[in-house]
Amino acid sequence: MSEIHSVLLKEEKCEGCTNCVKDCPTNAIRVHGGKADIKDDLCIDCAECIRTCEHNAKYIEADRLDQIDNYKYTAALIPPSFYGQFKENSSPGQIMKGLKNLGFTEVYNVARAAEALARRTASFLKERDQFYISSSCPVVVRLVQKIYPELVDHLLPFKSPVEMTARKAREEIKQETGLSVSNIGIFFITPCSAKLTSVKLALGQEKSQLDGAIAVREIYEHLYPFLQSHDRGENENKKRTDKLDTSFLPAAGIKWGQSGGEGDLLQNLEQPGALTVSGLDEVRKALDELVRNNLTGVKYLEMVSCPQGCVGGVLNIVNPYQAKYNIRTLVRSAEEKLSVSSPEFSEYDYELRQGFSSDQRGELDADMEKALEKLARLEEEEEVLPGLNCASCGAPDCETLAEDIVKGEAERIDCIFMLRQKIQRLAEQVSNLSRELPPVFSEEDKTARDKSRGNNI
Repeated sequence: MSEIHSVLLKEEKCEGCTNCVKDCPTNAIRVHGGKADIKDDLCIDCAECIRTCEHNAKYIEADRLDQIDNYKYTAALIPPSFYGQFKENSSPGQIMKGLKNLGFTEVYNVARAAEALARRTASFLKERDQFYISSSCPVVVRLVQKIYPELVDHLLPFKSPVEMTARKAREEIKQETGLSVSNIGIFFITPCSAKLTSVKLALGQEKSQLDGAIAVREIYEHLYPFLQSHDRGENENKKRTDKLDTSFLPAAGIKWGQSGGEGDLLQNLEQPGALTVSGLDEVRKALDELVRNNLTGVKYLEMVSCPQGCVGGVLNIVNPYQAKYNIRTLVRSAEEKLSVSSPEFSEYDYELRQGFSSDQRGELDADMEKALEKLARLEEEEEVLPGLNCASCGAPDCETLAEDIVKGEAERIDCIFMLRQKIQRLAEQVSNLSRELPPVFSEEDKTARDKSRGNNI
């Protein structure tokens, strides 16, 4: 299957600064000819290059809101983090009403599936001795598949809350309306690029249950004016709790929008040993420690690549700290209104039919004999290169440059220090050649030449 990505490059804006090269967690970016190049087979759509790029040369290609017009019946799937984009004067009920005003026929809360998954996870962990890694963040899953293949069997073998909700929504709509699958459009309001990619390149299953994913930014742009006009029409003396219609919204599930929400619920379900890690750098450090067997007593790792959790996704509008506060305020101030009922396990389909497998890339050669030869060459190149990891060559570090050289994708003189050494050697050779005379010259001529040089010094 060919790689399909949502993070793309605007070449005309790229300045070749190599910032993205150094920050990419999978070494998927090179700079050649003054422009960045993203390697499809290594990219995990984490959007770190978007966070890093000062020239806005990277962008995310998302589905558009007007694509819902292609279906007779459409459903919007709201992630828990979406509520963090709004202050307390905009209730979940108003937000859902606003989404229907944008053209969606129905609205589903992913928070309910998130709570159900946490309860299913707690039950699953009690029956097993090994540790597991949350599989809800597609960046973490792809990172493990490509860089930490030895940890693939530790990925939680369940669907994400988004996919669980999408399947449930489609089945309910089919049953209620009698419409065919082609007439039903299920769209996720996504805070990140990786979930966009998962629509076209499903993880652990043959096909995603989603028909598209629309960026939070685009939805917010159309939804915010509606909420503003709705707020102005409200009676100012009416208490916020009176206009909160949140009986459909599980409190524990809403907490999933921020880092630690899943882990807190597992703790409440008497499942100790849960550890929360957010931010790609921290996730990589934790995975390194897992590989070294340096994390003892941990049974479950809630891992999300975005800082502060999904509220830190690059497609959000509000900064992650404000969004995290907004979610906490929503849960705290209206906890008595939020649903405390436990979703039934039977409501959802949790199991991944295909499961997760290693997707490790970067092999030196498909032929084993040639691969061994290239491995020996790779070690030689690593010995020769300076090991400064300056990225001036367009690769993130010397080790990666050595690999590119062996694969025929780069040259040793791409390294500015190796180029300098070669120029120095050439200069010495030219200097030595300048002292030579054709063999037809006599020894006296050569002596005279040497004296002449001595006088000129």
